[in-house]
Amino acid sequence: MFKYIITTTILLSFLHKTTAQHWLGMAGSNYAGTNALYQNPANVVDSRYKVYVNLVSNDIFATNNYLGWDAPYSYTSLLTNSVAPEYRNSQGVTVFRDTYLNASSNSSSKSGYSLADSRGPSVLYTINDKRAVALTTRVRTGASATGISASFAELMYFGINSPIISTSSGDLSNALLNINSYAEVGVSYGQIITNNEEEFIKLGITAKRLAGIYSAYSYINKASYQLVPDPNDPTNQILRVNNIVAEYGYTKEESIKASSPSFPWLLGGDAAGGGWGLDIGVVYEYRPNINKFAYREKGVRKFDASKNKYLFKIGVSLHDIGYINYNNTFYANQWKVRASNIDFSKNDFINAKGFDNLFTQLNTQLGVTRADFSDNFSTVLPSTLQINADYLIKPHIYVGALLVQNLTSTNALGLKSPSLLGVIPRYETKWIDVAMPLVLFDNYSKVAFGLAGRLGPLFLGTDNLGSLLNIGKPKGFDFYFGLNIPIFRKPPETPNACWYEQPAKKTLKEKLMFWKRQ
Repeated sequence: MFKYIITTTILLSFLHKTTAQHWLGMAGSNYAGTNALYQNPANVVDSRYKVYVNLVSNDIFATNNYLGWDAPYSYTSLLTNSVAPEYRNSQGVTVFRDTYLNASSNSSSKSGYSLADSRGPSVLYTINDKRAVALTTRVRTGASATGISASFAELMYFGINSPIISTSSGDLSNALLNINSYAEVGVSYGQIITNNEEEFIKLGITAKRLAGIYSAYSYINKASYQLVPDPNDPTNQILRVNNIVAEYGYTKEESIKASSPSFPWLLGGDAAGGGWGLDIGVVYEYRPNINKFAYREKGVRKFDASKNKYLFKIGVSLHDIGYINYNNTFYANQWKVRASNIDFSKNDFINAKGFDNLFTQLNTQLGVTRADFSDNFSTVLPSTLQINADYLIKPHIYVGALLVQNLTSTNALGLKSPSLLGVIPRYETKWIDVAMPLVLFDNYSKVAFGLAGRLGPLFLGTDNLGSLLNIGKPKGFDFYFGLNIPIFRKPPETPNACWYEQPAKKTLKEKLMFWKRQ
């Protein structure tokens, strides 16, 4: 069972996105449309679009600090079935060996995250020069393992009978395995609250309805274990749990089949669980050359809505403040257990098919009763604080930065978004974007570089290009893409409407005192 769980989590880490990298190569663009709302909901207003329709977009991201990819071929070649012939068998099937995953030997606590972020049909609409709204849809699925001791990670991955196990006993505390999937519908509203020409501030908020698709978790508060000879077969070993204080829960697999994009499922009680979420953000822009974009229309001073006007901007936002309560009694199950001297052998879970059967067998092994049972549990959203900045170097050339700080506690049930810090230089025009993010990710523990591009309605990219190129035994994966229908805001109809006389150059003191209007 244990190798099954850890291998499943790690493979999810290599084949999925574990609540999102953050689309660094695209989300900071002024042409990101609804995708920019996930960086700051204030971006809904004063965008370059009159209407933006997201048809489909998706991100797959994963990272872990235990297993590194050490195969002679890359993720990309495996997923695209382009592995060289020498790594295939006689039937042409790609050969994968256990040695292609390189296990870390250090003693630090092990963790892994895998998230898939699928953004469905969404629309942004600019009401006027001061207000805008958006409707977004999304499905997020992820798995995580945190607080796993190095010795237990080794035991789960290699198996209890492996001769290379370095220790035969150990302890666990605050270890959490978690899988969660839910649908989200968000309504965003943004408004300009200050426009003193050079100084510009906008505010945005997104309210989200959430419907749980599936959830499963196991939280070990504390436990001790040891490997001992199997009395029925001395050639094998068993895992003896000396004592354990834990809780675990799941929704039945039927909840996945019952999920549907309908109002009774989303707003009623048909889903496995339901909840609410909130994003809120503010953006400040400094616009020293605002007169370049000014014109008069019917005696009213206006600004060219089709152009970016800032020298630099700074945004601050809180994301995913909320919860999902899995309280549908048809699907939700939770047990709390306190037990001792429980033995597990390699064959105990060999016939378990799916998580429903696995948890049923686990109940039998642990001897839980109805007194230990509850028919509801709650998970939190992957809450983050995000701070972003963007600076115009020269026309079409920008340098952006993004800080994402995880606000979810280590022991909280639910998806988590690891902290990161990124710097993103990019070239940006109305129809083309090219960005090359440099990111310190996985709670600031790893460095990666990426590449992203947009050509008209299509974009694609990665924030971890090294993993796709098989550089340095990668321990993660990231790839995103999207397709949309853009309807841009129109420039002034009057020829040369935004022409103005170039003012005298400001002194250094005047530049440093930019917040004082001249």
